[in-house]
Amino acid sequence: MNTFANRRVIVSLATMTVALLGQDARAQFTYHTYSEMVSIIQDAETNYPSICKSYNLGNSVQGRGLWALRISDNVPAEEDEPEFKFISSMHGDEVTGLELCLYLIDHLTTNYGSDSRITNIVDSIDIWIMPLMNPDGFVAVQRYNAHGVDLNRNFPDPFSSPNNTPTGREPETGVIMNWAFAQSFTLEANYHGGTMVVNYPYDNNADGASVYTISPDDDLFIEISERYTWENQPMWNGPFFHGITNGAEWYAIDGGMQDWAYRYMGTNAVTIEVSEIKKPPASQIPTFWNDNREAMLLYIESCMMGARGVVTDGSTAAPVSATVTVQGRNQDVYTDPDVGDYHRMLLPGTYEMSAAASGYETLTHPGVVVSAGDATRWDVALGPATTVLFPNGGETLATGAATAVSWSGNAGANFQVQYTTNANDVAIDFDGFESGVISGNYISGGNQPWAATSSGPHTGSFAARAGVIGSNEVSWMIRTVNGADISFWYNVSSESGGDVFTCYVDGQVAFQASGSTGWTYYSTTKAPGNHTLLWEYTKDGSGTSGSDTVWIDDLEVSVDDRVWTDIMSETPLGATSTPWTPGETGTTCKTRVRVRNADGSYGQWDESDGLFAIEEGGGSEIPTVSEWGMVVMTLLALLTGSYVFRRQQRLVRES
Repeated sequence: MNTFANRRVIVSLATMTVALLGQDARAQFTYHTYSEMVSIIQDAETNYPSICKSYNLGNSVQGRGLWALRISDNVPAEEDEPEFKFISSMHGDEVTGLELCLYLIDHLTTNYGSDSRITNIVDSIDIWIMPLMNPDGFVAVQRYNAHGVDLNRNFPDPFSSPNNTPTGREPETGVIMNWAFAQSFTLEANYHGGTMVVNYPYDNNADGASVYTISPDDDLFIEISERYTWENQPMWNGPFFHGITNGAEWYAIDGGMQDWAYRYMGTNAVTIEVSEIKKPPASQIPTFWNDNREAMLLYIESCMMGARGVVTDGSTAAPVSATVTVQGRNQDVYTDPDVGDYHRMLLPGTYEMSAAASGYETLTHPGVVVSAGDATRWDVALGPATTVLFPNGGETLATGAATAVSWSGNAGANFQVQYTTNANDVAIDFDGFESGVISGNYISGGNQPWAATSSGPHTGSFAARAGVIGSNEVSWMIRTVNGADISFWYNVSSESGGDVFTCYVDGQVAFQASGSTGWTYYSTTKAPGNHTLLWEYTKDGSGTSGSDTVWIDDLEVSVDDRVWTDIMSETPLGATSTPWTPGETGTTCKTRVRVRNADGSYGQWDESDGLFAIEEGGGSEIPTVSEWGMVVMTLLALLTGSYVFRRQQRLVRES
């Protein structure tokens, strides 16, 4: 029987044994050594080769391997499934998490095939477990690695060490970074000891201040962190409210691993402090396992929530290395280039999502509906970027004279084609509140309305400020704007974590802020049209800090007054040109084209590079040779596309 299996006989009977024998039974448990840990990982591959593969991902300063075990139904094949990892003991003297990782390995492997939940987890998720990130510190019973470096201060950081490279960093840090570069992790957690809390991003900010520093996925992090702590009641009822904390609000650090994973790699990551004592008595390990087992499983399952899919080349079906964006959340995720799969964790709601890749058309779906439970699928087939060819600037067309709009793009798509005669009618709507009052463009309410104030504006003499409110009260302000590019500055001075400023765009949370932010810039790009902005300041049941308010200033909206008219609302499949006979004159004209897909998604508009003119024409004039040629080419293209499309339909029926 292997090293862990000997111990497992005891652990699997832990509850019964402790209940019957009390403290004497607990005394049987001892911590694993480094060599025992390596043996457990290697034995797992030997004993469960169909679901386990062991890896020495690289060596420490003193040459010890950083070992990880990969658990998946088709290991080591890359599949369309989220990748997850647990890491423990980057601080060598914090070892409770190491034991939890070893027990989790045993739990997953011994229950696979007999426990339906465990089987589904292993079949659906590519799980990696690294029980010991700092083996030299572990052997020396110290926090730091053999160079005396705190590894949780050694990762790339936008404020202190922005280059995302292992060069110049500790060997252990480089191992973790190269591991992440080679995979595409959706979710991770790293285990520490010293208190009981789940710590979520951000861990720092530009000022290095220990204040609540909100990330684009703050709501998601709170949800998955509380999922963990609710299942670990000692943590839920521990020293932190619900057992969770924003990292920077607790205390700000630079170079942390969780923020690097989130900021640079698009991986949702938290830090779990799992025991009040860094190395509690070994007899307590079964109790820690019982407290954390369900929390660990539920946290792993969290990576199945949100939206997922595969991004491929529309012509070859080959996977594409793409960036997937959620409108209003400044946090991208990236496809795994081996398979093309992405996994964007989101709470239930309706989201506008885009997939973009170099050399391809960016596709956007305006209504990806995410429900509770398993992720919603949005698979994306990208075609070549759409480019207007004619008229593209400098031409002079005539009303009543037949011509054609042409473009290059995805030969397997439909297109929408439009023109405008007032292409320069784009204006900026700016409000710096310099009138000294909140104008009638805004609606304000709550317990107290917003007001214009001369105290501390961003620029000029005035800014808008939330109403003076008390505990459990709210002050809000709404404005509907017409435009695409929206931006403003905000400044929060409040009780960190308790009193919160929230901005909503079209009913969706754009961001939240608390504590002391200083003047901060926010911008978003939406589809042209009307959009509703809601600014809301809410206070909790007690406490104040700072000025106890929030300001906004310098609201700027690009107002697009161009009038676009369809030339063709939807072209035949594969057409790259369409006939057009201009019917109105203008000197500032443009055309634009975009892909239209059957699933409701659409591509980005590509406009003429420059302006062209349309002059009054003869209507009945005989077209020129070049115009006749363009018409004939267009008709041939349409007929050919129709023939190909009908032939494809016949072949499908015959097959």
